[in-house]
Amino acid sequence: MKRQMIMLDNLNCPTCAAKIEKAAQKLPGMKEAKISFGSGSLTVEYDESVLQEQAITDMIQKHGVGVATVLNR
Repeated sequence: MKRQMIMLDNLNCPTCAAKIEKAAQKLPGMKEAKISFGSGSLTVEYDESVLQEQAITDMIQKHGVGVATVLNR
C-alpha cells in the first residue's frame, strides 16, 4: 500500500471537494481517500499494483482542480 498527500490548487468549492473525494474512493485499488478542504489536500492510500498515481491526478484534474504537489507519506 502506498500513502500520499496530494496538495491541490484552486480548491475553492466544498461541493467540488466532496465530489473529488467520492470519485477518488471509487477508483479501483483505492483503500482510503480523505479530502481536507481547509488545507486543500487529498490524502490517499492505495494498492499501487492496481492503481497508479497518474490515474489519481488525472481524475482530480478532470474535476477542474490542479495538483500542486504530491508528498509520499
